[in-house]
Amino acid sequence: MSHRDLAAARRRHVLATLWFAPASTANVQWLQRELLTLSSINASADQVRGDLTWLQEQGFVQFSQDMAKTTERGADVVRGAAAWPGE
Repeated sequence: MSHRDLAAARRRHVLATLWFAPASTANVQWLQRELLTLSSINASADQVRGDLTWLQEQGFVQFSQDMAKTTERGADVVRGAAAWPGE
């Protein structure tokens, strides 16, 4: 799998993990821990921050000061009611 494919898969997991968090809100460290526990994805804090920044640019999350929250559009993407960019 290419670096680009790995990054896309990690972003999908970040978004889904965030959506299932209490109140669809979590901080970077919680997401890191959950990614490793649930998906065996060992991501650095900087990778998670970068993924959240990208997800915010797509309108899928709100991200500020290491806290993220899923938006309505992000929830739609997780549920399959809206498309992931490029699909």
